[in-house]
Amino acid sequence: MMTVETKGIPLAYAVAASLKVPVIIVRRDPKVTEGPSVSINYVSGSSRKIQTMVLPKRSLQEGMNVCIIDDFMKAGGTINGMVNLLEEFDAKAVAIGVLAEADDEEEERVIHDYVSLIKISGIDMHHKKIDVQPGNVFQYLKK
Repeated sequence: MMTVETKGIPLAYAVAASLKVPVIIVRRDPKVTEGPSVSINYVSGSSRKIQTMVLPKRSLQEGMNVCIIDDFMKAGGTINGMVNLLEEFDAKAVAIGVLAEADDEEEERVIHDYVSLIKISGIDMHHKKIDVQPGNVFQYLKK
């Protein structure tokens, strides 16, 4: 189970506990105590800024299969960054899960194969309303 150091950490730990697998946390900044690390630059989907993510070499073995969990996905830039980071370890993202996805027609999504629990759209700041719909998880449950 892999997540980036944000609000997705509790979600990743909950899923990992259910599946009885370890959690790998990708950081924004390297920690000296973690030893040698691999870092990549990626473009954040929401802010379109270049950011860095870091993973200690000892966190992941070559060839591992990994599930990526995140709390929120707009365009998918952060998740795409984690997928690219996995490639540096010759590891593979076999599943991607997000709690909530934004249904934003203005943003081009860079991740297409994922499972979401809810979809958020129609954000109306003036009337303080948000349209929340079921995510695509129910398409997978029907199969």
